[in-house]
Amino acid sequence: LPSVLNNSRTFGVTACGILALLSGCTTGDALARLDTNRDGSGSPQEFDAYMKREIFACADGNRDGQITQKEGHDVNPELKTERFRNVDRNGNGYITRKEADATFDREASLEKLFKQIDTNGNRSLSDAEITAFRYRIRQSPGPAPLHKTSDILRP
Repeated sequence: LPSVLNNSRTFGVTACGILALLSGCTTGDALARLDTNRDGSGSPQEFDAYMKREIFACADGNRDGQITQKEGHDVNPELKTERFRNVDRNGNGYITRKEADATFDREASLEKLFKQIDTNGNRSLSDAEITAFRYRIRQSPGPAPLHKTSDILRP
């Protein structure tokens, strides 16, 4: 069964954003970092900005502002060369933040993830929903978070 994370329609480092929500790449409470207007919840816009920032930071292992194919593979070992090249729109051998953000927007992968976390459908993420999502990931079958997300994120 194809995973939303690894198919040709989803940027491979979305997995890193999921790991960020699971506290894999970030420090501190995800909702506190996501909720920039401090209203106690995360809007789709706040989630989008947070995830783009955290995913790129997590994937950019050496913090030089670009993701090489090796860095992408380090985050998601199933990332195919063809997939990397599709995201690297100008073909220079690395993915910039602008290219990554454009891919997320084009594929709506963060919108799909938001909908999976927003279980009550009110277009706002609560701490309880983020906690429940973390729990669902951890309880799902599979050896690692990348594999555990397959069933949860399937549309």
